[in-house]
Amino acid sequence: MKKLLFVIGPIALLILWWILTKFGFANSFLLPSPEDTFSRLFGLFSSGEVFNDIRLTFYRWSIGYLLGCVVGIPLGILMGYSEKVYKSCEFLIEFFRSLPVTAMFPLFLLMFGIGDSSKIAMTFTATVFIIIINSAYGVTQTKKSRIKAAKTFGATNFQIFTNVVFYESLPHTLIGMRTTLSLSLIVVIVSEMFIGTQFGLGQRIYDAYTRNSVDELYAVIVLLGIIGYFSNKLFMYMETKIAFWTGK
Repeated sequence: MKKLLFVIGPIALLILWWILTKFGFANSFLLPSPEDTFSRLFGLFSSGEVFNDIRLTFYRWSIGYLLGCVVGIPLGILMGYSEKVYKSCEFLIEFFRSLPVTAMFPLFLLMFGIGDSSKIAMTFTATVFIIIINSAYGVTQTKKSRIKAAKTFGATNFQIFTNVVFYESLPHTLIGMRTTLSLSLIVVIVSEMFIGTQFGLGQRIYDAYTRNSVDELYAVIVLLGIIGYFSNKLFMYMETKIAFWTGK
């Protein structure tokens, strides 16, 4: 029974959505019925026209996100491990982390043009600083008693770093990675909507809006929600395998 609890929310939302459209509580132009929305979503898949959009969105999302993780994790660990490095970089990290990435469209356009590079760069920027902060925080939260115990047993600084500090920081690093997983998807979708591109789920949303194809607009939004949900669930599953000692 507990395994079925996750469907209660979606079913309740669909029922409410159906009531609002069926009995005229919502303008059909602003809110299409669930039947029309899912029919359009099925049509996008059956015709195959959405697959290229999914492929390119995933490409931009995954490249930007993975680059952010590859750069952010070691930098964050280094900042957390060295107080001098942390103090030297703290202002820059907090400064750039506080800037809304989506407000810097002109800057990314000037630097990277209108191709995939600008969208990947925006996704990278939305990812890397949060990863750095979380990784650094994880290192600073390392229990001093474990470090002392390792030193007592004659562990070198490198062994302490790799066998104690790294694993202590890992849960916080994974939290940052899971947070930016959804955030980076949002950023890549917004970048596709406003930085010229021929394909991409963000561009499809924008095209549906300009054509007043509201059922398609909602269909793609539903698709994005599904992608985001299952991506998060997959990451949570991997998290339990990687940082298995943290428990539930």
